Amino acid sequence: MCDPISIIGLGFSIGMSLYNMQQQQTMANQQADANAQWVAYQRKQSQDYLRRDEDLRRNAEAARSGALTELAAPKQTEAQENESARLKESLTPEQLAAQAEGDPNVLASSLFSGQQGGSEESKTAIQGHIQQAAIEARKRIAALAEVQSYGGSQYGLTNRANTIFNAAGQDIRLAGNERAGILGAYNVAKAVEPVRITQYGGASGGRGLGSAMASSV
Repeated sequence: MCDPISIIGLGFSIGMSLYNMQQQQTMANQQADANAQWVAYQRKQSQDYLRRDEDLRRNAEAARSGALTELAAPKQTEAQENESARLKESLTPEQLAAQAEGDPNVLASSLFSGQQGGSEESKTAIQGHIQQAAIEARKRIAALAEVQSYGGSQYGLTNRANTIFNAAGQDIRLAGNERAGILGAYNVAKAVEPVRITQYGGASGGRGLGSAMASSV
């Protein structure tokens, strides 16, 4: 006849074995789930980093290529011609322009009081001299405008180039700083380890995934 205590002990041993097997299976399932979450997290972090880094790289490249386009010969020539024309108009007095164009009213008003009483021939001759002098003055102003358009006038090529370089440089530096920032954040994310499931269903190996993710943001 079997000893009741032995039977109870045997049943208890079988029960504990089954319980341990269930626990081990549960732990294995939990670990597999934790590993899958970690893989998904790392994949997303990598994708987000690569996408953002590429966007910033394109921004920097757009700033660089845009600056080179604006400083290419056709754009420079167009800018210089526009600035020369602007300066010529700005530096030429309205009356001088009218005299050079032969405006009869302006030429007549340019005569001195003593000249206005002379003969038509003399007045015409004097007005011709005034117009010619105005034309020569406009030529000198045009030459001055041409020179200044290459230099430090408001929209001259020197100032224009400096403005273009400064704007492009700022955009490139900003993109570079942001790329360094997101790389640092990505390196923190890569250091996150998967949750380690213990025999009792808890997490070991340091922080859990949730806390580690929160601290890496």
